Amino acid sequence: MRMKRKGLEESPRRFRGPPKAAKRREHLSFGRMPGPKKAVNVTVDADILKIAKEMRINVSQVTEDALRKVTETERARRFYVENKAFFDRHNEYIERHGTLAEQFYGPDAFDDPTV
Repeated sequence: MRMKRKGLEESPRRFRGPPKAAKRREHLSFGRMPGPKKAVNVTVDADILKIAKEMRINVSQVTEDALRKVTETERARRFYVENKAFFDRHNEYIERHGTLAEQFYGPDAFDDPTV
């Protein structure tokens, strides 16, 4: 059985090109991609809202980005407060015993006098 060789004649199917990629929303990302959306009620100064709408600013996106930034900052602050005792003990240990690098290169090897 011989296979039929396909020529360069026009195909009956129309060329559609590669499939379109899903449109990805640009956002300010701190860590993982944003999850599902949830509607909330927010009270905003009417004048500011009017100006934002005139400027075609996406209020939902700006609010989400600001909330993401504030929560990330607050999480970092709380982490520091909760672990401050450990950080203090660790720093005290380093002051008393030095670092492993100081054992190999000397105590002044990594000091930067310009700082």
